[in-house]
Amino acid sequence: MTASAESFPSRAGVAPVPPAMSPDMERLSSDFRQFIADCEALLKNAQTLSNEGAAVARAELGRRMTDARVKLGELRSVAGERATHARGATEEYVRREPLKSVLIAAAVGAVVALVVARR
Repeated sequence: MTASAESFPSRAGVAPVPPAMSPDMERLSSDFRQFIADCEALLKNAQTLSNEGAAVARAELGRRMTDARVKLGELRSVAGERATHARGATEEYVRREPLKSVLIAAAVGAVVALVVARR
């Protein structure tokens, strides 16, 4: 049996995060931080808003919440696809290398047992 790059999948068969995804995650994170800051400012100034100001604030808050839901849905979809891919790659590896899989599982179980026994 020869060892090749295909025999040992990296990160349990999960491809590394594509470079295009990292900026998306950063943008999503900054958007949510901004959304929370806007909500805090709106709550702080809610008592001083007029009826028209409150209507504009509600509309803006609703728009931002809708945008946040869309972005979260996209992120959930991407995460689901990655999880499905990881599961498939893991199942394929276990079928291809059953003995190694059992030995790795036994080793991980032994390490976990040692850690739990020390507590």
